[in-house]
Amino acid sequence: MKRKKGFKKWYVVALAAIAVFAFACTSTPAPAAPAPAAPSGASNVLITMAIPEVTSPFGDFQVQTYGAAPGETNMGFFDQPLVHDGNDPMAPWAAEAWSINSAGNELTMTIREGMKVNTPEAFAGEDFGFITAEDVAWNFNRQNAVVNPSLGAAIGAQLGATFAECKAVGSTTVKCPIIVDIFWGMPISEFDINDTTVRLDSKTAFDRMGAAAMQFVPVGSGPMLLSEVKENERLEVVSMVGDHWATTQGVWDETPKIGAFAVIQVPDTQSRVAMMQTGQADLGEIDFGRIRELPGLGLKFYQTMSDKDTMTLAVIWPGNLWTDTNAKTEEGIEPWLSSVYDTDLPHLGNPWCDAGKPCRYTDDNNPPGVSDMEQARLVRWALGMSIDREGIVDELQGGKGTPIYLELMGPKFPGWDPTRTVTQAKVNADHEKYSDNALLGPGTSWIEYDVPAVEPDYEWPWKVGLDPVEAERLLDLAGFPRGSDGIRFEISMNKYTCETGPVCLEQADAVAAGWEGLGVRTTLLTEEYGSVVVPRMRDRSQPWPVVKNCSVETANYPMDWPPPPSDSTFSRPAWGCAFESKYLDYMFMGINGERDRDAREAMHLDMVDYYYYWQLYSGISQPPRGVAGNPETVVSWVSRSSAGGYWGRPQHIIPVN
Repeated sequence: MKRKKGFKKWYVVALAAIAVFAFACTSTPAPAAPAPAAPSGASNVLITMAIPEVTSPFGDFQVQTYGAAPGETNMGFFDQPLVHDGNDPMAPWAAEAWSINSAGNELTMTIREGMKVNTPEAFAGEDFGFITAEDVAWNFNRQNAVVNPSLGAAIGAQLGATFAECKAVGSTTVKCPIIVDIFWGMPISEFDINDTTVRLDSKTAFDRMGAAAMQFVPVGSGPMLLSEVKENERLEVVSMVGDHWATTQGVWDETPKIGAFAVIQVPDTQSRVAMMQTGQADLGEIDFGRIRELPGLGLKFYQTMSDKDTMTLAVIWPGNLWTDTNAKTEEGIEPWLSSVYDTDLPHLGNPWCDAGKPCRYTDDNNPPGVSDMEQARLVRWALGMSIDREGIVDELQGGKGTPIYLELMGPKFPGWDPTRTVTQAKVNADHEKYSDNALLGPGTSWIEYDVPAVEPDYEWPWKVGLDPVEAERLLDLAGFPRGSDGIRFEISMNKYTCETGPVCLEQADAVAAGWEGLGVRTTLLTEEYGSVVVPRMRDRSQPWPVVKNCSVETANYPMDWPPPPSDSTFSRPAWGCAFESKYLDYMFMGINGERDRDAREAMHLDMVDYYYYWQLYSGISQPPRGVAGNPETVVSWVSRSSAGGYWGRPQHIIPVN
């Protein structure tokens, strides 16, 4: 599950934006149109943004829960191999050219010359030269949890799902062996194709200054420099002197339009609003629930990325461990030993008991002819049908955003079809089709194949409407009638201040209220995510649904790309969504290895059908990305697309004067 941002901690917000960019085997696109010219005198402007908490934003990603040091990319310190230029999510950046060999097992990158490393004040007088192929290879390897086993972060595990050890060949060429055949592109950009992150630190600076010094001082080739960090108080970055290399080379106007960007800690929401009104702050994080109030307060909501660059919020369903093979290593694993199968949970089916593996509970609550897997599927569908998505968007998000019905699919996603349905026959036919696919290996077995459906002809909808009557019927069908007290069963759910900010807690409450209305007694758990839930995700022992998201895709995510392997054994040895399917493993490999774009798109839709049928995500909403601000001081903040992060990069802020 992805290292998520959130309005509470700025560095978590920015971390999701660290997700690195993806390559495709296409010709180099034309340079993007330059950004609007800066107003006269803009280079001296300080823009201040108020947020709930300023924690120490930096730290060696070796010890970070989520991966590369949080917040750094989003603050303009670093460049990435590729970026989203507004049209192409794999536009050249630090890597000005790339190619994949005919076997699909080696990437070659040509690294752009002239990317000057900027010297922060802490290292004044030092000259670290330029970003070279050696820097890029070093960053790829150090941030790869397979090449660097001491790295236990999720993002590093995803990078390890793709690459073996990269090597620099001269000053401008990097070669990286690819673990699985890939022909369509490379998941190494800030656009987050496979949840990977490659932050281009300066190796020269790291070698010269040492790990201890670099732990708190970012050194890269981006247009902003760290000026000041006071934990629980203030963080400030400043524009580098002169034009950024991208501006000079005519790639993109990356020269900052402001002189400095300060982030200050203001825990109270009303105080942040008052500061924006009085001019003490120009921008501020605001709970989505207060967006409707902004015009009456003389403020506005600044959408910082395109209409398709939305966040996703969903109920994810960990604990469905449906493979006994690690897709990367082909080593056997024993999911039936996981503690998630200690008890018979209504929402969690155990496929291994019927397969003759150890079973630690007696399954005695299934109606005749209803397997444990089918029972749990019906429960998840019923609970998904009780979510008032429209109400959550309208009442709790200020009308901003759209409902979604699966984390990986919604109205703004390519391929969306509100009339599409999926049946058991369709899912089984896909299993059969891909079991004979040469890329996947003939005779592949699927533990969830041909689980008898109670109603085989039922057409399960992509657009999951609020339907408590049907949800009640499905729970009855699953063998959970209401008791004399009106209760069917009990469930727990983890909630956090997550992708939508503090209102996420209220959104989880709204989901729970729908479940309670069905007679499902719901306990909301506020366990600390990083120290409590993440370890359970890592060792596949998280039994409860979570209001969050698994991976931070956006609607800019091309349909011919495979969904990230966060719900796959490819995420080992770190962690993912804590559900795993051999079918998804092999579909991921199949899309990566498929040369035909139309075939990749068809496979992607088949995967979406699978997610829907088994309800591995219950989508909630797609909020836009943005902040509140004072229109008297800020014109706009339209940044490049990115897979994660609510903010744009500060160099893209256009001030009034």
